[in-house]
Amino acid sequence: MTPAVPRVSALLGAILALAACGTAASPSASVQASASNEPVSQPPELLAVVCQPAPKAFDPSNLDLTGAWAGDDGGIYYLRQLGSVVWWNGMSGRDASPLDLGREWNNVGRGVINGLQIDVEWSDVPRSESLGNGTLILNIEDDGTGNIQIVLDSQAGDFGNRLWTPCSPIELQVADYLRTYGGDVVRYTNILTLEGCDGLAVLKTSVTTTLNTADAGSPEFQAALGYSNAISERQLALDC
Repeated sequence: MTPAVPRVSALLGAILALAACGTAASPSASVQASASNEPVSQPPELLAVVCQPAPKAFDPSNLDLTGAWAGDDGGIYYLRQLGSVVWWNGMSGRDASPLDLGREWNNVGRGVINGLQIDVEWSDVPRSESLGNGTLILNIEDDGTGNIQIVLDSQAGDFGNRLWTPCSPIELQVADYLRTYGGDVVRYTNILTLEGCDGLAVLKTSVTTTLNTADAGSPEFQAALGYSNAISERQLALDC
């Protein structure tokens, strides 16, 4: 099966829309703008969530579960650990349109950590039509390579996920680059999800050409600098 083109989440689209709008216009200004012949700007494309694997060392003496986790059910789980308590929000459709995120199922959970076990109560919330609930016993484990994973041990109820692994949401990285350097959402996304080192090397050459020809401090130069740093980040992640 040909993989779908990675897309960034609605959160990033909202950030960009707010940035594009600037300060709120007065009612009269809004009316005037609507009556003008100026073309209406299109909102930025809403791209789907991408959460790249982000292995994290397993340290049973210093557990920190806060962050984004990919489920083997295709969902994304945002965890927050406060002492021995873990809270989460889990949503279906990790690689789908942001309009579909959490539409098949959307749950919240509260767990208590006891050693390397988590006792969880969970419930679906009505973003989707699924309204299940139940309890889980989860184990915090070494995945066999020295990195952390969370594995379902047992459950009461009908919960679909069996394995959680840490991941890094691409839209957060893209948003950081946009705030710092400007540039194009899709280009940053393509860079940060590219799998081949050869392709990154080609992009690096193109960006370097822009850096050598654009006026220093110009928007083109700043964007090229952002792309260059994103390429370097991805090369590091791929060990190119």
